[in-house]
Amino acid sequence: MSYFSLYIFAFLLNISFTFAKFVPPPRTRHTSVLVDKKLYFFGGIDENYTALPWNKLTSTGVLQNYGASACNGGNNNDLFIFGGYESESFTIKYDINNKHWTNITSSGKEPINRFSFSCAKFNNRLITIFAGFPDDGADSINDLWIFDSFKLKWTLSNASNAPQTSILPLYDTASDTWKSLNTSGPTPPSRTDFSAVLTSDKRIIIFGGQNDFPSVFGDLWILDIATNKWSVGKISNPNGLTLYSHTATLVDNYMIVAFGSYGGNNITSTIYLLDVSKRDSYTWVTKFIPNTTNFK
Repeated sequence: MSYFSLYIFAFLLNISFTFAKFVPPPRTRHTSVLVDKKLYFFGGIDENYTALPWNKLTSTGVLQNYGASACNGGNNNDLFIFGGYESESFTIKYDINNKHWTNITSSGKEPINRFSFSCAKFNNRLITIFAGFPDDGADSINDLWIFDSFKLKWTLSNASNAPQTSILPLYDTASDTWKSLNTSGPTPPSRTDFSAVLTSDKRIIIFGGQNDFPSVFGDLWILDIATNKWSVGKISNPNGLTLYSHTATLVDNYMIVAFGSYGGNNITSTIYLLDVSKRDSYTWVTKFIPNTTNFK
């Protein structure tokens, strides 16, 4: 077992997949974040692309292990990496321009260290983290914290009594409260280690994951947040892909699915591209055709 904590990898979003001179090793439980025209991948674990052109970003400073979560913040020139298994520092910052890592000492109390949790950015400067597992592998954590990426300060949210995960929870950033979302339609089977992206037309697209049996999923589920209705995403050209502990990032009309595990100790370094431009049909493709407005 080896950990990938020495480099960040990024690739430019070109018009089509091409063979690359540098291919990052396979990994799972990594994290990713899109900044400008570059998709950054950090960390991960190897238990056992020949794609868009990759760059290995040599950097200096402290780094962390797998299971971390990442969001961009500050003036959009910084990546903030939170937590990770047995991380020595809960919050670190990666300066994109200078390629340098910095430990962040937050004023006030910080969250306890955790791994396998999520983060989301809102109001341009604020980042929330929710849930996760402590390093000792005990019961999952059920708290919510807010990080001000300008002031570099953590605050424990006033939102208490988060809904159980058997209910679809909704966090209201304006009122700092939890709500339960009532949905209709067929619901996805229970799972962990899946990916989710939000499209501009208010669809949440869920892909992959695993359950306790364990079974690895390759299905696609859509939640229309305008109607709060679930539906099965129909893939026009299914390729048999099942994956968990991967990442998915939305760029224009494409969901970029990267790395992950497909069962047991089998880990991949493959990049997959799903065209999500149509609401009633989804297609695996090999060419990325950028929106000229966003990629001038």
